[in-house]
Amino acid sequence: MSHQTDLRVTKTNEAIHTAFLSLIDQKGFENITINDIAQTAKINRSTFYLHYVDKYDLLKQMTAVGMTKIIAAMAPELYFSKNTFKEAAFTDYLGQALKVVANEPRLYAFILNDPNHLGLRQQAEDALQQRLIECLPQKTAVERDLLLNIVPAVYLSVIRWWLANDMRYSSTFLAHELAK
Repeated sequence: MSHQTDLRVTKTNEAIHTAFLSLIDQKGFENITINDIAQTAKINRSTFYLHYVDKYDLLKQMTAVGMTKIIAAMAPELYFSKNTFKEAAFTDYLGQALKVVANEPRLYAFILNDPNHLGLRQQAEDALQQRLIECLPQKTAVERDLLLNIVPAVYLSVIRWWLANDMRYSSTFLAHELAK
């Protein structure tokens, strides 16, 4: 039997997330209160606390889910195969990851800019690095240790630049340009 999340829970979480991101834009993270989130999401404070401990917990969970989506879309295990790099697969999966970002640009901009110095960008780099550790071949054309440290930083820098420039290039075009 599969476990399905109650539709009310899903809608409540969506309302909380939307309200939170909107409030970050309006007030800045530090100035947001749980009352602000509850009022904007049109829920009770007690409902917020059924889902999250505080705004830091909310941000932590949103960051974790956001990075999981990017990593799943990037699927690095599919473009590193038998010690070879598959450029076409890399381009396709990078394009998919950029589409994930395009669906939630405010979240990813906040994570990657980390204006409150909460360590969000570093968490994102660490998550990407961990995934690469799991799937990058032991023998690579470039020193593996360099790849494990540079690739996550480059990925996130590209996403950050893309967001800062209002995603003026399509995800597909940008992925193809980066793969050249």
